Amino acid sequence: MNRRTSQLKTGFTLIEVVISLGVFALAIVALVNSLGIASGFSVSEARRVRGTEILHGCFRDLSFVQGSSTAPSPTLAIAPIVWGAKPVQVRLWFDHEGMRVTDEGDGYFKCDLTATRDPAGKLGHLHGRVVWPAVRKKGPPDGEVELFTSLMLP
Repeated sequence: MNRRTSQLKTGFTLIEVVISLGVFALAIVALVNSLGIASGFSVSEARRVRGTEILHGCFRDLSFVQGSSTAPSPTLAIAPIVWGAKPVQVRLWFDHEGMRVTDEGDGYFKCDLTATRDPAGKLGHLHGRVVWPAVRKKGPPDGEVELFTSLMLP
């Protein structure tokens, strides 16, 4: 028996190890990149949910203050409004957490509400719009995101 063939060692060569580490590094880079993209979608969706919650809260509170003799709304302290044929507009500001703030400079979400009644006075129309800055990874906001909805109340 040849002495050389009997002493062959099994294992990986240096080239095989380098190639496998390169493939592993590419997989890690792709995974980290996809996590960053998913994180951006998560933040965007969280703001959309917050905007929806703000509109629902405003609509709920405005349904409590339809008449001029009622007290301010329980949650947002919206003053009583008289719904008539002439539109009544209310603008509210909210911070990142969805809490109402009185100063526009402290606001992140801007909520515009318009309330009207049909000429017969039977149906109330409530239109809501929430606006917040569009998110970018770096730099200033890239425009605004808007959420609209309407509601008809007796």
